[in-house]
Amino acid sequence: MSVKTIANQSSQVAGSGVKFIFDKSFKSKKALSIYHPSSFPKVDFSSSYMPEDYTKDIAKRMHYAGFRFFNETNTTRKKYWRNAYLELRNLIVIGNCKLVFKAVNKWIPMRYMADDNSSNCTIVLIQAVAAFNPWKGIRFSTYSFTCLMRALSRLNYKHTADKLVQCESLDNMIGNNFDFTKNSSAPASQGASLAVLDKYFSKDCDILDEREKLILSERFGLGDKPLTSLEEVGKLLKLSKERVRQIQFTALDKLRKVLVPNNVF
Repeated sequence: MSVKTIANQSSQVAGSGVKFIFDKSFKSKKALSIYHPSSFPKVDFSSSYMPEDYTKDIAKRMHYAGFRFFNETNTTRKKYWRNAYLELRNLIVIGNCKLVFKAVNKWIPMRYMADDNSSNCTIVLIQAVAAFNPWKGIRFSTYSFTCLMRALSRLNYKHTADKLVQCESLDNMIGNNFDFTKNSSAPASQGASLAVLDKYFSKDCDILDEREKLILSERFGLGDKPLTSLEEVGKLLKLSKERVRQIQFTALDKLRKVLVPNNVF
């Protein structure tokens, strides 16, 4: 790939962990002296917030190191620029790690999962550093904090969906909460349960769309099918695992509304 094709765009070298944003200043004769990794004072900001100007300066050097790594042909020099990129990236992450704790403590719905959230948000912070464009005039703290809060929102959605699926499976909704016999309090048989489910999975029923029917059928092993994982269903439908999870959540919610009396969900 030529340098021109990545001008003003982000680029990532597969398997290297290097993602950079190209700036036209990288092609100037003074680029090396301006952006060289060793030409700035290294200060430890692990116990405080890294200043915005310092963060942007390191970010520019990081992207330049990624650019040089991308275009280097010599193996030794290529390794040098990759290591420089990762070192600069890690400096920004460590210098801004307090943003992770601030976001986790601010996200009230999931404070009881603070340790897990901190680990997940550190990964998000690393991704935010790699994607941040220091030439756009946006504050890194604002950009990364927004990324962290969005990530926490997605984690909260996942956790809620998982808990609902675990606590209220199709079996529970049908076998325990829905009386299929008019004059009997006995639990419905598996055959009766499947018979009622067939109604909602038939082509004539529009409560679920075709994709939702397929996902629930695969995930819960309806019609004597084996249970299928989110990842396997995703591959089948060419969707991400997260997207399959979202559709499953929506489909189960639709079924709850028609299957569970006095619906409290």
